[in-house]
Amino acid sequence: MKQICAIVLSFLLLGIPGLLYDTANAPQGIATRSDLMRIAENPGGSYVLTADIDLGDAAWTPIPFSGTLDGAGHTIGNLTVVETGAETAVTLDGNRRKFDAVFGGLFSVVTDAEIKNLRLLNAEIRIDTDQNCFTGAIAGYASETVFSDCIVSTRNSLTISSVNAGVGGILGYNRHCLFKNCTVEAELLFIDRNPDVLCEEFLGGVYANGCGSISDCTVYTRGYADIYGYAHNGGVVGMFKRSRDYNGKIPSIRDSSVDAEIRFFEVTPSRRAYCNAIIGEDSAKDCYLTHNKTLHFDSTYYNEAIPTRPEACESPTYTEVVTEPTCQEWGYTTYTCNECGYTYRDDYTLPRHNYREEITEPASCVKEGKAVYTCVYCGDSYSGTIPAAGHTPGEWITVKEPTADAEGEEAIVCTVCGEVLDTRPIPAVGPAPEDGPIPVRSIQLEETVIELHTGETAALEIMVEPFNAADSTVHFESADPSVVRVDDAGHLTALYPGTSTIRVYSADGNAEAFCSVLVTALPQQEEEHSPFSWLRCG
Repeated sequence: MKQICAIVLSFLLLGIPGLLYDTANAPQGIATRSDLMRIAENPGGSYVLTADIDLGDAAWTPIPFSGTLDGAGHTIGNLTVVETGAETAVTLDGNRRKFDAVFGGLFSVVTDAEIKNLRLLNAEIRIDTDQNCFTGAIAGYASETVFSDCIVSTRNSLTISSVNAGVGGILGYNRHCLFKNCTVEAELLFIDRNPDVLCEEFLGGVYANGCGSISDCTVYTRGYADIYGYAHNGGVVGMFKRSRDYNGKIPSIRDSSVDAEIRFFEVTPSRRAYCNAIIGEDSAKDCYLTHNKTLHFDSTYYNEAIPTRPEACESPTYTEVVTEPTCQEWGYTTYTCNECGYTYRDDYTLPRHNYREEITEPASCVKEGKAVYTCVYCGDSYSGTIPAAGHTPGEWITVKEPTADAEGEEAIVCTVCGEVLDTRPIPAVGPAPEDGPIPVRSIQLEETVIELHTGETAALEIMVEPFNAADSTVHFESADPSVVRVDDAGHLTALYPGTSTIRVYSADGNAEAFCSVLVTALPQQEEEHSPFSWLRCG
């Protein structure tokens, strides 16, 4: 037994393949836009998609790549590129002249890489530049790279005023790359806006210009090109040009199928107008073609400047039809021109389950409910809770009427479950109405004792209750008018030191009140009122 343990331990220490997992070299998972952007920090790394990624929230800036990317069957959707990457590389035209160029796509420049099992859905490239430029959905430029089992749908538009440029479905400029078992659906648009410079234009469903091999690919190409220069348009490859340093096997296109329609004008002193179903121009006739199928090919050529566009009308208006996503497939919106019938898909949405709710226990205002959720597409099911709805307050309602002697009460009640949520009192209504005139029941004085100096005045503040008495008139009288005089309005005048009581009574004789007034003299006044004041000397 000890010998067996020792052998196993030695295997582990030696790192026998299969016993230890090399986590240091494991592919890094890519699940979000941020993860994808971080590839630029380590372009030579190994990566694998672990989820579908929607890039539709903002335009993407192309980044370089030289590692391994495994799409693992996942999809990158709604890629939008409106500017080229920062990287440049040398490209050749049909005469092997060298041109530095910029590139647009998911990646800008790809070298010595492998990209497999990747799906690019609704990759929209819209580049407008005065530089030499090549664009493709996956990359603008690639060298010594293998693309396998990739699926690409793209609308690729390039507007230039330069000399050497091209648009491709998967790739723009190809230097010794291999494409295996890929599917491409490409709408390619090339616009040359400079009639004063003869450009070299390249357009192809898989790649625009260069040298490499293609096998077992399915290509659907719709191409449109306005060219003041020389056209090289192909359903699969725009121009095949073997580079002089290519030492690999004989390049070939084999076991592939193409459905292509290409419309273009070429304005040039010497007409070339290369346009074919597989390769627009194979200049040296050294690309081996075998077992390929042209399912459909239609080429329309103009020798004058007649703008070509996917839309046949200048100001199209569109009808929109939304297709909802399923568990496995992205949703999208189909736009169809009301005038010319041109149609395209855009605004893709991530796949998702469509769950139907079956309530097994209804929720109340304060208690959670229960439900079972089942996808209408695939039958996936799970149980969940329904949040308590919370109370729904109604209006204030009277629950107890007030009386003359007691308050009433009103409440807010939940309109769903009837629970009382809040209450507040209703004031008592006061004495019940009487037959005949309502008498004065009381007279309230603000002050019942007032002190004044002789010669001062004051006013009595009174309140008669109830406010709706038939006759609220009151009268005033002073018990000693020589001390305090009072008028009909309740104004007091202090006349002589002493005390007097002011009586206030209602005209109907039902209520009265009293106020005591104390009148004092100032020191000077006391002297004047002294019985010996006549003895004062003059």
